[in-house]
Amino acid sequence: MKLSVASSPHLRSSATTERIMRDVLISLLPCVIAGVVLFGLRSLLVVGVCTLLCIFLEFICRLIMKREQTVGDLSAAVTGVLLGLTLPVSTPIPLTFVGCFTAIVVVKQMFGGLGNNFVNPALTARIVMLVSFPTQMTNFTTPTWVDAVT
Repeated sequence: MKLSVASSPHLRSSATTERIMRDVLISLLPCVIAGVVLFGLRSLLVVGVCTLLCIFLEFICRLIMKREQTVGDLSAAVTGVLLGLTLPVSTPIPLTFVGCFTAIVVVKQMFGGLGNNFVNPALTARIVMLVSFPTQMTNFTTPTWVDAVT
């Protein structure tokens, strides 16, 4: 019996990073729709701004670092949507820049890009924002159609 030692991944498929990230974005659509239904169009604004900022910051960061552009793999868009979904609806739009910068530049790109970061960029950015801006990050809005809060 011959044993083979090799680095991961041990199973390979034809799925590309772009295809996987597109599937993740599609799977997040019901969450975005639920946010709009529960909290209004402001939630769509927060998610949209976060998504666009993350894409822009990844493009600029890769340009400055003189690395191959990876905006097309949609991972920055996934990070933006995840960050936007975790933020309160009442988050001031300028504060979303802090979160997006933390997620993309500090957590993702400074550690080498997709697959090299040791923590989730969106959730780490959310934690940084919670610690830095506790009042704004804990100011939750009651859904428009709910009578009671538990």
